[in-house]
Amino acid sequence: MKLRNPIIRTILAIGFIVYLYALMRMILLKWNAPDFPFLYGQLLKALENPNRVFGSGARVGNLVPFKEITNAMGDISLSNPHSLINLAGNIAIFIPFGMFISVLFHQKGATFRRVLILSFCLSLSLEVAQLVLYIGTFDVDDLILNTSGGVIGYGVVKLFTYKPRAVSSTNGRSRKKAQNQN
Repeated sequence: MKLRNPIIRTILAIGFIVYLYALMRMILLKWNAPDFPFLYGQLLKALENPNRVFGSGARVGNLVPFKEITNAMGDISLSNPHSLINLAGNIAIFIPFGMFISVLFHQKGATFRRVLILSFCLSLSLEVAQLVLYIGTFDVDDLILNTSGGVIGYGVVKLFTYKPRAVSSTNGRSRKKAQNQN
């Protein structure tokens, strides 16, 4: 999808910035107002005492791939939708990221691999920030689900912008041109 109109491109860029801000607020701050003195204090504590992040004082997270996903799949029920909301939510919050990257950076080569890597890196950054700032736990399954969401967003854009290419004949001309010449 080529964005030739600078106004639309600007609106999408602003939308992307707003989305990233909302993503940070949702994941890191749980929708609370940013408390910069608190966050700065948490960062200083982590720098002064690395054991708080990496050692015995660290919050135990999940480092086993698919462990929490498997547990959540077993816990899904209508009476307690928390597991389903967690699984679907971790995917859904990254779908816009894959879509924005695909549309805004199309000309710079927003390939499947790049969207996959960028989605993983953003998710990893957020997980590490939660660990270092001591405001959440590191969960490898969140990396898997978030990255999947980014890739799904990429796929949605590709699905809606797919244009079939003309089938070429053996000599390199399209069939349509070859038929018109006959």
